[in-house]
Amino acid sequence: MHAPQTCFAVDWETYLSETALDFFISNGYLLLDDVFSQLDLMALQTESGFIDYREATLTYGQRISHIRGDKIRWIDKNSPSGMAYLQAIDDLAHFFNRYLFAGIRHCEAHYACYPSGFGYQWHTDNPQGRDERVISAVFYLNDEWQKSDGGALEMIDKHGHSHEVLPKANRLIIFDSNLRHQVQIAHRQRYSIATWMRRDNPVPFVAD
Repeated sequence: MHAPQTCFAVDWETYLSETALDFFISNGYLLLDDVFSQLDLMALQTESGFIDYREATLTYGQRISHIRGDKIRWIDKNSPSGMAYLQAIDDLAHFFNRYLFAGIRHCEAHYACYPSGFGYQWHTDNPQGRDERVISAVFYLNDEWQKSDGGALEMIDKHGHSHEVLPKANRLIIFDSNLRHQVQIAHRQRYSIATWMRRDNPVPFVAD
């Protein structure tokens, strides 16, 4: 008997209703739960625990841990489960291009690990004067996450309202890359995949 294979297959056209798209357009974000199968989720959880992370830096290359305390690993050919996830996100980008004329040309993502006691202060995913990132997304990997564990994503929607999103496993939050957001201090180790759908041309990736 062959072991079951991961597939990361999501029928985004069925998954995202017209009502969901209208909500995203109006508010700038969309929360999706139970995105992948349990087998796919477990593959990402396993891979995220066995890779080498490096300390993340700010846009200008400086490490300031009280502003940004995560460690990251970019997804590339050495991350097969991550690449399968990224293909599903690429399909989602094509969906947004077809229905929202988003102009997305490619997607990128990295695993992120926030040690206990760290977060990421308020920011947008497009530094001042740049707009390459169109839509951001974060996929969460921690099982049994509780509010007391901290680490929520807090964001300000298009109407100026604040929302907190708990990083529960198999949850995908999609949002306009220009929305202000922060990661609150985590009280246990927190794993996720940070993802961006971009309008610029891809550049050759060089692994660290």
